[in-house]
Amino acid sequence: MFQVITALTPIFLLIFLGWVFKKIDFPGESFWPAAEKITYSVFFPELLFINTFRAPFADMEVLPIVFSIVLIISIATAILLLLRFFLPLSGPAFSSLYQGSLRLNTYVGISAAFVLFGDQGLIFSAVVISVMIPLINFFSVCIVSRYGTSDSKGMSGLISALVRNPLILACLLGIAANLLNVPLEFGLMEFIVIMSQASLPLGLLSVGAGLVFHGIKGNVWTVVLASAVKLAILPLLAALMSWMMGLEATSKNVIVIFASLPCGPAAYVLARQLGGDHKVMAEIIAIQTIAAFLTMPLLLRFVNY
Repeated sequence: MFQVITALTPIFLLIFLGWVFKKIDFPGESFWPAAEKITYSVFFPELLFINTFRAPFADMEVLPIVFSIVLIISIATAILLLLRFFLPLSGPAFSSLYQGSLRLNTYVGISAAFVLFGDQGLIFSAVVISVMIPLINFFSVCIVSRYGTSDSKGMSGLISALVRNPLILACLLGIAANLLNVPLEFGLMEFIVIMSQASLPLGLLSVGAGLVFHGIKGNVWTVVLASAVKLAILPLLAALMSWMMGLEATSKNVIVIFASLPCGPAAYVLARQLGGDHKVMAEIIAIQTIAAFLTMPLLLRFVNY
C-alpha cells in the first residue's frame, strides 16, 4: 500500500498547491477559469485522443469493460433510488446525495491511472471515460430534474452537452482514427503529445483552486452517506463486477480507480442549474477530495490483496 500512497501523493500535493495558490490569489483570480477551460477543452482531450489513437484495441477486453461499467452505475442508481424512500431528505438534498455518490473528478482519475499504470492506464482510462461520463451525466440530469426545484427538465441540454463534450469527442475521434489507421505525420503526433503533457499538472492545480470549504453543519449525514457510497461502496461494487466479468488486473484497477474518485465540480454546476442543493454539493466535493487521499490507496490495496 505504501507504493500506492507514494504514487498518489504527487496528485494530491498538486491539488493542495492549487488550493494554496487560490488562497493567496496567485497568479490572479482571472487565471483559474481560463486554466480550467483550456485544460478541459484542449489539453485533456488531446491526451485522451492520442492514447485512444495508439491503443491496441484488438488485444483489449472492451466489451466486458463496457458491460461492467453499465452494471456498476445502474445497480448503484437503483440502490440510491430505493434508499430515497427511507431517507429524511428534501428532493434537492437527495439529488445532491445522488450526484455525490456517483459523479467523478476526471482529472484525478486520469492522473492516478497514469502514475500507477503508465500509458496503459491512460488507454484504459479513455475507454472507461467514453462509457462512464455519458451514462453518469444522463442519470444525474434525470435525477436532479426530477427532484430539484427547477422547472427545466434538462434533457435537451443533456443531449447537447454530451454531443459537445470535448472528452467524449476526443475518445470517439481517437478510436475512429485508430480503427481507420489514419496517419498522423509531419510532426502532428509529436505536437499532440507535447500539448497533452500540460493536462495533468494544470488540471490538478485547477481542481485544488476550485475547492470551496463551508461548514457542514446540518448536512453532516448527507455528506457522510454520499462519501461512504462514493469512496467505499461504489469502488467495492466495481471490484466485484470486474471480478465477475473476468477482467485482467490493469483494466480492473482502472475501473476501481474511477469508481473511487471524489465527486467533480461539474456536479455543483448541475445542482445550481437544475435546482439541486448546491451548498450540500459543494461540501460533498470538498470533503470527498480530502478523504480520497486515504481511501483510494486502501481500496486499491484491498482489491489487489
